[in-house]
Amino acid sequence: MEDKRGFTRRQLIVSSAGAVIAGGVAGALLTDSTAQAASARSATAGAVAADSNATFPTLNVTTSWVGNTYAGATQWMQDFLFNIAVTADGTVYTNSFWDEGGDEAGIYKDGKVIGNSHSANGDAVAVNSKNAFLTVGNGLTAFSLAGVASTLTFAVGSPPAAAAATDTQVVATDRVQNRVIIFDAATGTIVRTWAVNMPGAVTIDPKSGDVWVVSGVTRDTNDGHFWHPGTNGPVTVLGFTNTGTALAGTISGPAADWLPTSLAIDVNGDLLVGDNGPLRQVHTYTALTSPKPTLAKSLGRPGGIGSGTPGVPDPTKFWGISGVGGDSAGNVYVGMNEFGTWLRKYNPAGNLVWQLIGQEFVTTGDFDPASNALDIYSPHAHYRMDYSKTPGSDSTWLGYTLDSVKYPQDPRLFMIGHQHHITSAFVKRLNNNLYMYTTGMYSGELVIHKMQGEIAVPSAAIFKAHFTDDPNWPPFQPATGEWIWRDANGDGVFTADEYTTNNGLSAPSNCWVWFVDDKGDVWEGGDRNLRRYPLQGFDSHGNPIYDYAHMVTTALPAPFKPVRRLNYDVATDVMYVSGYTAAQPFENAHWKECGKVLARYDNWSKQDPATATPTWQILLPWDETVQPVATTPVSWQPAGDYIFVCGIATRGLVWVLKASDGSPVGMWEPSAIVGPPSAYGPTGWVDVPYGLNAAKGSDGSYHVTVEDDLKNKILVYTWKP
Repeated sequence: MEDKRGFTRRQLIVSSAGAVIAGGVAGALLTDSTAQAASARSATAGAVAADSNATFPTLNVTTSWVGNTYAGATQWMQDFLFNIAVTADGTVYTNSFWDEGGDEAGIYKDGKVIGNSHSANGDAVAVNSKNAFLTVGNGLTAFSLAGVASTLTFAVGSPPAAAAATDTQVVATDRVQNRVIIFDAATGTIVRTWAVNMPGAVTIDPKSGDVWVVSGVTRDTNDGHFWHPGTNGPVTVLGFTNTGTALAGTISGPAADWLPTSLAIDVNGDLLVGDNGPLRQVHTYTALTSPKPTLAKSLGRPGGIGSGTPGVPDPTKFWGISGVGGDSAGNVYVGMNEFGTWLRKYNPAGNLVWQLIGQEFVTTGDFDPASNALDIYSPHAHYRMDYSKTPGSDSTWLGYTLDSVKYPQDPRLFMIGHQHHITSAFVKRLNNNLYMYTTGMYSGELVIHKMQGEIAVPSAAIFKAHFTDDPNWPPFQPATGEWIWRDANGDGVFTADEYTTNNGLSAPSNCWVWFVDDKGDVWEGGDRNLRRYPLQGFDSHGNPIYDYAHMVTTALPAPFKPVRRLNYDVATDVMYVSGYTAAQPFENAHWKECGKVLARYDNWSKQDPATATPTWQILLPWDETVQPVATTPVSWQPAGDYIFVCGIATRGLVWVLKASDGSPVGMWEPSAIVGPPSAYGPTGWVDVPYGLNAAKGSDGSYHVTVEDDLKNKILVYTWKP
């Protein structure tokens, strides 16, 4: 796309190496109106560090990524996966409610993305030899096998919980009216219905027409669409003839706490059951018409991701099982959806054939400070980089850090809704242990996990106000106001005696600052003042102790009103602050941005913030007039001798400043490995306040991670000055 001046977005941002990018064009380092004549290298305290002709030459970097099987140039693993349906030849159809890149209902074969059923949206997916059938609105729509929607619809009356199909019939479960519905596959007319208590997954035998349906389950309406046991009866799998007559055998599962989330009939006519209960396995049941169907075998190690070495992923471990299916060769396919999506194919012997991964939607990764920038932690995953290898083969996925069975109250399971409460990780080495602090898109909370091997154990949390997104979580939270929780007994469960309140008061609103310094002190606030929670030590379970009694409140440093981000280096006593000033005021339209002004304060601890004088002060790249997307910065972080900055709609573009004086060094955009140049891509918006992290390696190289919500991954850049 071209703007009105005839230049593409990329031409405006990267006209040439060393080119002058003038004010009014994306990438310009703006100048404060009170200091138009200030030199770019002025040593005067408070001076603006660059003039209106600041240059941002293009820097030579290596672009890589973590969190997705594919780079995103032409293929990527979708954001959510609520169920799967498999054809005889092994083509896998999926459905979900959202994918930032528009592929919420991907079609996969042989480990590749081969299409998408665009306009589908929901939980249910089924397929026969002629069509796929997916949720659209309050029913199902027939799609061609290539993913093209038809006019043939199946009116369930509400979004169906699940569906299955033969060449002559389509069956769906209706959670609102607690029934199973059989439709004519050719016309969409209802053939018959019958009642089932709290129905969930369903399948139909293509030979006998018998129907198997899960009873006694319910499903979240949050982004995860997680299944849960119902409240009025046991969870069972019920069998019926095609006319609705109950079969003799009821399947109660291998354990009372099982959770069947998906069903399929395999090539042998046996029943595959995806069990996302504590066992986290795929069970095969035979003798389906007998009074007691037989559990013949189970795929996967009992306990899933929590088994063996907990958190270490391998082909024998499952979690978040959301879909199962089989092809005519006896291969088994398993879809998983928890904090990410995974799709696997197993041969008849139970060996993994291929796996697709997409596990970094609206997340960022931080570097373990003891790893020489080699280990990256996102809110739920651990990767190790080998920068000597080529992009795409330079990372190893070492850990999936969420164990939903052992820690069923883990905040990550309840804070994944549209508010995206857990997106950004801050990794710290404290008390001879690794801790992960996380916040989200709206900066309402700071959640703390303590790493035990590859599992992140809920440890503590600071909430600015009563949490309202989930009516049942966290249990026992104070009725009003801000609160601090600490896992005093070490079990990862929220109990009534583990909360500390601030006398019912809520934190000041419109505050976006969260920062954890290397001493473990937490900084927060930004609208009226700054609040610091000094670390008070660790309890007997290794949980960090914070409280309101020791909270320190300080004034905002001049000239800021308000502050939007800060970064305090304990070792050098240097504070970096960004936000808005009287000359560059805050505008409501830019609630997420980090502000227009960035300043550095030396000897921070020796100054009164109210009268502190910046060592230098600059205006960050900002231009709302550039088309098709504006330049507004959202995240920045200092590392070594530099400060790295990214914007929202400028996507994966990174500006580099000198930490010593704020002067421009250069910039880069993601390389073609993640997609061809275009006005709107190839990566997504940096959609969270803390969407960038940076670290310096021992060889002098710099490594920078940036959120890519468009293609469900994290960008990883390497730059050698």
